[in-house]
Amino acid sequence: MSSFLPSSSQTNNAASSGMNTLQRSTVNNAAADALKKKMQQLRDELEQVKDDLERSRKDLDKERHGREIAESDVSQLTRKLHTFEEQLERTEERLTQTTNKLDEASHTADERERSRKMLENQLNLGSDRTEILEVQLKEARALATESDKKYDEVSRKLLIHEKELEKAEDRAKRSETKCVDLEQEMKNLHHQLKSYFARIDDAQNKEQTFEDQIRRLSQQLKDMFIQSWEEFAKQAERLYLNDPLNCRLCLKYRNEMLILRLTDNHTCLQYKTKYAQDVKKAEKFMSSLLRHMASKEA
Repeated sequence: MSSFLPSSSQTNNAASSGMNTLQRSTVNNAAADALKKKMQQLRDELEQVKDDLERSRKDLDKERHGREIAESDVSQLTRKLHTFEEQLERTEERLTQTTNKLDEASHTADERERSRKMLENQLNLGSDRTEILEVQLKEARALATESDKKYDEVSRKLLIHEKELEKAEDRAKRSETKCVDLEQEMKNLHHQLKSYFARIDDAQNKEQTFEDQIRRLSQQLKDMFIQSWEEFAKQAERLYLNDPLNCRLCLKYRNEMLILRLTDNHTCLQYKTKYAQDVKKAEKFMSSLLRHMASKEA
């Protein structure tokens, strides 16, 4: 039994331990209460700071709104000021224009006053001319009456001339028709003349071509001279013997040159010389031809 009961020392230790635990618990509770109070105080301060911040934000928004309103008012006032300045400038311009117009009106009034005085003077002078004008009016009326008579006479003559003009226009139309016909005939004649002149030009061109050919052939004939007398005599005798009836012999003496030409209307043989011995040869050749002719006739 004694082993299960605590001893006095154990009891004291347990009591002291319980006291310590109780003291620590009391201290902890006091610290926890202080901490809770501190936290509650911090929460209250935080709420107050939030309220102050919200009030500051609202005040700032009000200030910004007031500033925007003030800036808008300043802009409106600035625009009104510009408008007033423009109106002032336009008013000054109108004032200047009005002043100029007033000066012009004053000048015009002075001019009209001078004109009025001049007209009064002219009116005074015109009263003297009225009688003269009345006399001239009577004369003008007489002239107008005479002019009316002349106008009637001229109108009558004008009608006569108009009738004559109509007749002349009819004659002119007929003449115009005849002119058109004559123009057509002239065109036809012109075309015929063109064709005729074209044929004439063609004929002249052909004639010129033929003349050129004749001149060329004549020149060729002139240039076709046999250089050797023996060759000329041999060919001439052969040509004569082939066709003695159509052969013709021609002798010419020109520029100290003796020219012999023998032709049968197809072939022409020519020879020219200025030497005396060739002249004697030509005489012998002619004698030979005469003998041939005599023998043919016999």
